[in-house]
Amino acid sequence: MAMCRPKYCIVGAGAGGLACARHAADTGAEVVIFEQTDRLGGTWVYTDEIGLDRNRLPIHTSMYRGLRSNIPKETMGFPDSNIESKLSYVTQEEVLQWLVGYADKHELNKIIKLEHQVIRVVPFQDNKQWVVNVKNLRDNIFFTLKFDFIMVCNGHYSSPFVPEYPGKNEFEGLIIHSHEYRSEERFTGHHVLLVGAGYSASDIAIATVKYAKSLVISHHEPDKIKFNISSSIKVKPSISEITTTGARFVDGTEINCTVIIFCTGYKYSFPFLSSECGIRLEENHVQPLYKHVINIAHPTMALIGIPFSVCPTQMMDLQARFCLKFFTGNLLLPAEDEMLRDMEVDVEERRNRGMPKKFMHKLEGNLQPRYYEDLAQTAQIEPLKPIVMKLYDECMRRRAEDLLHYRDDRFEVIDDENFNVL
Repeated sequence: MAMCRPKYCIVGAGAGGLACARHAADTGAEVVIFEQTDRLGGTWVYTDEIGLDRNRLPIHTSMYRGLRSNIPKETMGFPDSNIESKLSYVTQEEVLQWLVGYADKHELNKIIKLEHQVIRVVPFQDNKQWVVNVKNLRDNIFFTLKFDFIMVCNGHYSSPFVPEYPGKNEFEGLIIHSHEYRSEERFTGHHVLLVGAGYSASDIAIATVKYAKSLVISHHEPDKIKFNISSSIKVKPSISEITTTGARFVDGTEINCTVIIFCTGYKYSFPFLSSECGIRLEENHVQPLYKHVINIAHPTMALIGIPFSVCPTQMMDLQARFCLKFFTGNLLLPAEDEMLRDMEVDVEERRNRGMPKKFMHKLEGNLQPRYYEDLAQTAQIEPLKPIVMKLYDECMRRRAEDLLHYRDDRFEVIDDENFNVL
């Protein structure tokens, strides 16, 4: 009598979901991907729309017009699937085209259910299976399926984090988050205050300074991070309060502005996971996770793509291969108490480095290559090529040196260890 094939539920058809589906399908499993939008690609899909989509769900993507990658394509892609481009810092369209091609090559389109929203995930039958409630958004039909494994790949760049400040509700101008930013022309003639110092803040500053009447950037480390984009940009420390016509800062200075754009990052969000799944969020720290990916409370569930300050596509492919080594039974996971201890050791190191709870998944400095090596060694799988981290480090060095022009760099990979700058 033939054995039943294990069933995998993949939540989301972005880069992480496609990698998980491909690798799970390669094991002979029965795989389905539920994607609540109308196309694959996740955060790499661009739309002019903001707010709600046609199914009255929040727009998922935070992509803005003209975006180019902030790390070179040579650190992106998957280990056996490169992004083709004459550029090293590729456009949004090129990344999306690569994902579409990857899905075609591995015949994933036949297992992707577009406009299908995962409503609720609950452990079932002594925690040996999962009950997944799904809504077919096109036909407004609800149905329930059972799975052996869940791989959550819904991304973490779609639920904006907007900090609270005294007076914010009294501001008479426009307040948005970078999630709703699409193009710079919208801010022609405005006095703009950008809050934050990350990738989106610098990209929006570079684009918007050409159109805004004035541009001020407020962030926590004005002496450390230099916005050497334009002499017309003013940099201020943290906001102490928002006034009806602008903002006051912790140094006592004050400005007037007509627009405030919060480039303040995103929150992890898993509204479909029932409390019985055992996943909890505390100040954006997702727990309890073994190696930042496997749900220790129910180790047939993985949350893919949680770490940040990473090479995301390469990491998600590595995480998928890591999880499947255990899900297939080729290797056994440690006991629950051992996995919890492993997590606590990682957390303790971060605390000792002075990292706040919201950075418990940040792979800064040597934490990133160590994480990749740990996943590969633990699961006895092919590691990432050394060239990936070497190019990432070069990118970060050049970005700190020349924020405006670092994307002009082009790289030539010579072998797994070496590269040239063209």
